[in-house]
Amino acid sequence: MEPIRLIDTNFNLLGEVDTYTSLQWIRRWHTPGEVELHISPGMQNADKLQEDVILFKASRPEEAAIIKHREISIGEDGAEELIVKGSMLASLIGRRITYPPQGRAYDYINAPIETIIKQLVKHNCVSPADQKRIIPGLICAPDRGRGEKIQFQTRYKPLGEEIEKLSLMSQIGWEVSLDIENRRYVFDMLTGRNLTADQDVRPPAIFSTAYDNIESQSYTNSAIGYKNIAVVGGQGEGEDRKIVTVGTSTGLNRYEMFVDARDVGTEEEGKTQTEAEVEQMLTDRGREKLAEVKRVESLEAKILTQSNLSYRKDYDLGDVVTVLNRQWGLIMNTRITEVAEVYEPSQVRIDVTFGNSIPTLADVIGRKLRS
Repeated sequence: MEPIRLIDTNFNLLGEVDTYTSLQWIRRWHTPGEVELHISPGMQNADKLQEDVILFKASRPEEAAIIKHREISIGEDGAEELIVKGSMLASLIGRRITYPPQGRAYDYINAPIETIIKQLVKHNCVSPADQKRIIPGLICAPDRGRGEKIQFQTRYKPLGEEIEKLSLMSQIGWEVSLDIENRRYVFDMLTGRNLTADQDVRPPAIFSTAYDNIESQSYTNSAIGYKNIAVVGGQGEGEDRKIVTVGTSTGLNRYEMFVDARDVGTEEEGKTQTEAEVEQMLTDRGREKLAEVKRVESLEAKILTQSNLSYRKDYDLGDVVTVLNRQWGLIMNTRITEVAEVYEPSQVRIDVTFGNSIPTLADVIGRKLRS
């Protein structure tokens, strides 16, 4: 089985676990992934599986998770089982909210999306004004200015959720990797590869039962909760309130939502913003909200590990690939947004989610609260 190594938050090695019942290693593109380990409490180093211990696969030390949950149960056969759950290191970002710079109402940034996200991480985790807010060992990889240039402002919002919104809007992924040699955590943005059948730069990754690389699959196309028009309300009251409409759909194909954006001001850093600048900020806010309520089109599949496509080489999390099912009349060029690696004594399984999955109840409630 895949050996699991354990370290503390000071990067001291605690031990290794190489015998367990099962391991689920879930990687996600827009949000932190998760880990779930089932093991007998009597196994070597099982006692080291405590809260805030960092665990990683020996084959990929840069990809790590931190333990946040432990439970022990006794089965009908009298055997004890320890269940350990954790989140990928990207979840460290979720421990902070967005503070505005001193003397300003909002943290306002007008820049490419990668620059915005890395500035937010620096302002709240790496080099905040209040040193008690520093996440020890966290650094940002160099900013390459990827993504569309937008205007963004935030004030006392969950940092992880703000990054998720910008990630969904831009389709740029994010991670916090483990750099053991230099004893640090590295925040960075990811773009993925274009591996669709439509391009000829790289060998395409085409997933289909006809190509014997998919064992089973389920497809979802849903317009539940879908919106494509954002009516964004800025400052002002009644007829004097600034309103911007984002989107162009008409008739039965028009699905409207209202976005309250009173926080979008007319003055920033002592400089009065022009009408065009305010309108652009309201437009960006509308596009940001529409990215959260897109039409759901996703395909979940169990991948045959022995096939013409090799995981992490021929395809990986974040890559845009082609999914084909002629019986269903389905051809999708879509991004791999989640990969679940399942390790058990008798098998290793790869479960892949293509496209955007249906929001959970918690997701829906969270969006309503944020809006």
